[in-house]
Amino acid sequence: MEEIEITWLRASRIWWSWAWRTMLWTICTAILFGFIIGFVIAIMGIPIEPFTPYIQTFGASIGIFFGILAFKIILAKRFNGFRIVLLRTIDPKALKIDA
Repeated sequence: MEEIEITWLRASRIWWSWAWRTMLWTICTAILFGFIIGFVIAIMGIPIEPFTPYIQTFGASIGIFFGILAFKIILAKRFNGFRIVLLRTIDPKALKIDA
């Protein structure tokens, strides 16, 4: 397996491949859940302010989830003449932990 140079072009292709997937999935999901939560709260007639920290935490969790999912998909993707691989750099047997 040949190791190739990490150029700005290659890095930007990988970054963009990750970024657009993360943004698209996160925004679509946030709009859907935001609409549902807003609709339910409006029908119930309760103020949204007490729930704001929970809604923001939920939104951040959605972003983190889709960021990791997109990254996992990118790791399996083939780019123009290359792909990203994970290589073990240390023999697992050399990682003895003394108890």
